[in-house]
Amino acid sequence: MLHRNLKPALVKTFTLIVLCLTAFSFISKAGGDRYEIYLNDKRIMQRYVGQLAVDVSSLQLDKTNYNDKLVIYYSHCGTAGKGRTILIKDEQNKVLKEWKFADATGDDASMSIPVKDILDLQKSNVNANLGLYYFSSQYLPKGRMLTSIKLKEKNLALHQSGDVKYWPVATAGILGLAAVGFMFRRK
Repeated sequence: MLHRNLKPALVKTFTLIVLCLTAFSFISKAGGDRYEIYLNDKRIMQRYVGQLAVDVSSLQLDKTNYNDKLVIYYSHCGTAGKGRTILIKDEQNKVLKEWKFADATGDDASMSIPVKDILDLQKSNVNANLGLYYFSSQYLPKGRMLTSIKLKEKNLALHQSGDVKYWPVATAGILGLAAVGFMFRRK
């Protein structure tokens, strides 16, 4: 008698587990913090905060970008923050440059930075890895690093091409799969 009651219970439990896994396997990007970075009108980066960032490439700028502008959009659950600031910091966490932005009005929440301001930092920070940080007095007073910036003398046009940026992702994925396979083989 116990055997007959066990089978329907297992089917119900299995069905419940499958439904829960299915429901929780979808990740919603709506409602969270996200940011986009544009070089002129070309989007070069888009991140959802909390998303695993496997693209480890940095933003590389050189003298060919001198007249360009970097435009940053940061959204806190669909709204722009108040008291917005963008900072450039060096590897020792020293602030090298700071831009303050008025609170966003209407649909325009952009924060525009002349690339020449960043390239001018090159004189005293040759080949340094710099960090681009966003702060909001309302939502993010401790700040968040958006990307690293590598200042170069030479033109690195190859880095700007669409296909090259995916190689670090593919390499990281292959190495990750190899590591998992190695761990299972050892057990």
